[in-house]
Amino acid sequence: MSGTSIHTISVPENVHVIELTNLNFKNNDIEVSNYEPVSPGVTSMRRRRVNSQASDQSRALMYGSEANPHLFPDGGLEANLVLLGSFIGLIADFGIANSLGAIESYVSYHQLSKISKTDVSWVFSLHLGVMYFGGVFFGELFDRFGAKKPLIAGTLTICLGLFCTAESKTLYQFILSFSVVTAIGTSIAMSPLIGALSHWYLKKRAMACSIATIGGLVGAACFTIMLQRLYEQVGFKWAIRILAFICLACMSVAIVLVRERREEVIEEEQETHVKTNLLTTGLNFFKQALDFSTVKDSKFVLLTFAVALPEIVSMTTLTYLSSYALAYEISDTRAYLLLTIVNVCGIPSRLVSGVLADRYGRFNVMIVTSILTTIIIFGLWYPAKGNVSILYVFGILFGISTSAVISLIPACTGQICSSDKFGKVYGTLYFFLGFLTILGMFFASLVIGKGSVESYRKFVLFEGGLSACSVVFWIFARYSNVGWKLCKF
Repeated sequence: MSGTSIHTISVPENVHVIELTNLNFKNNDIEVSNYEPVSPGVTSMRRRRVNSQASDQSRALMYGSEANPHLFPDGGLEANLVLLGSFIGLIADFGIANSLGAIESYVSYHQLSKISKTDVSWVFSLHLGVMYFGGVFFGELFDRFGAKKPLIAGTLTICLGLFCTAESKTLYQFILSFSVVTAIGTSIAMSPLIGALSHWYLKKRAMACSIATIGGLVGAACFTIMLQRLYEQVGFKWAIRILAFICLACMSVAIVLVRERREEVIEEEQETHVKTNLLTTGLNFFKQALDFSTVKDSKFVLLTFAVALPEIVSMTTLTYLSSYALAYEISDTRAYLLLTIVNVCGIPSRLVSGVLADRYGRFNVMIVTSILTTIIIFGLWYPAKGNVSILYVFGILFGISTSAVISLIPACTGQICSSDKFGKVYGTLYFFLGFLTILGMFFASLVIGKGSVESYRKFVLFEGGLSACSVVFWIFARYSNVGWKLCKF
C-alpha cells in the first residue's frame, strides 16, 4: 500500500464509521485527502487491525447469511426501545409458559383431582404444543404485516383465554381455554416479540435475545409466587384474572415499543396483499407459511432436534418439579419456592450466556450448557430423593444451565437463514418443536403415571436421557455447518 493514494471514497449517508481493513504495512502513515463527512462529528474513520484468516472465516460463518450485515444498527435508541418492548412483552408471553408448574400443581389437586396425571398432562402439553405449532403460521404474519397487528391480536387472545381459564372446572374446559385459546395468543405474540430483534441486531443478536427472554424468567418467578399467595387469599378464579390484567399491561407496552425495521414496505402494497389473501382460501396462506422445503436441509433438521430435546427437558421439569416435590411430602411453600429458584437463577445466567454466545459462538455455548445440564440431572437430581437442601442446589444449577436454551434458539436459527426469511424459518422450527414437545410431555406423563415416588425417580432418569441425547444433536448440528473446525460458531 505504500505510495498508493485513494482520491475519492463514496460514503452512504447512513454509514457512520469507515474501516480500513487488512492494510499490510508497518507504519500507520495513512493519508486521506479531501475527506468531508456530510455530518461533521458523526462520521469517523478508523483503521482496523489485520485479521487472521481464521477470524475472517468465523465472521463469514456467523453473519454470511445476511446480504447487508453492515446495515444492522446493533444498538442505538430505536433498537434498544424495541429490545425493552420485547423484554416487557415476554414477561407475559414466556412468563405463562415458564410458570405452568404453578398452575399444574394446583388444578391437579383441586379442580382435576379425580383425573389421572396422564390426562391432566394433556392440558399443559397441548398448551406448549399449540404455542409452538402456531409459530409457523404467525411467523409468516410477522414477515408480512410487521409487529403491531400480530401483537394486538395476541394480546386480546391471551386475555380472553385466561379469563375463560379462570371459569374452567372440567378437563375439556381447561383444554379449550388454556391449552388452545391462551396458547394461540402467546404464539401470535411470540413471533414479533422475538422476530423483531433479528431486524435490529446481528453481531449482538444472541445478547439481545438473552436480555429479552429474561423477561420470561422474571414473569415466571413473579407469577409463581403471586399465584401461590393469591390462591390462598382470593381463590383460583381471581388469581387467574389478576394474571390476565398483568399480561394485558405488559403486552400493551410491547405494542407501543416493538416494531420491525422495514420502512421501505409500501402500505398500499400491503393492503392489496391482504385483500387478495382474504379472497383466497386460508389453505393458500398456510401453504405459504409452512415451508416444508427446510426438511431437506440437514442443518435445519439437526438444529430442530438439538433445540427440541433440551426444550422438552426444561419445560417438563418446570411443569412437574412442584408436583415432584409434593410427592416427597415437601410443603407447598417449599415446592413453589423450588420452581421460583429455577427461574430466578436463570436470569443472570441467560444474560451471561448471550454475551458468551456472541463472543465464542452460539452453537458452542449450547453444547457446553447441554453437557452441564446432563451432569446436573444425574449428579444431583437423581440422588436427591426428596432432600430439600440438595433440591435447592439442583434448582440453582439447573436454572443456570438451562436458561440459555430459549434465548439462543432465535440466535441459532438466525445463523442459518437471512433476516427476511427469519419469521418463516423460525416459525417452521417451532411447528416441529410443538409436535416433539407434545410427544415429550406425553411420554413424561406416562413415566410419572400415578405420581408415586418411584415413578418420579424414573422421570428424572427420563430427563437425563433426553439431555444426553441433546448433546449429541448439538454436536452434529454444529458439524453440519462448519465440520470439526475449532472456530467461533
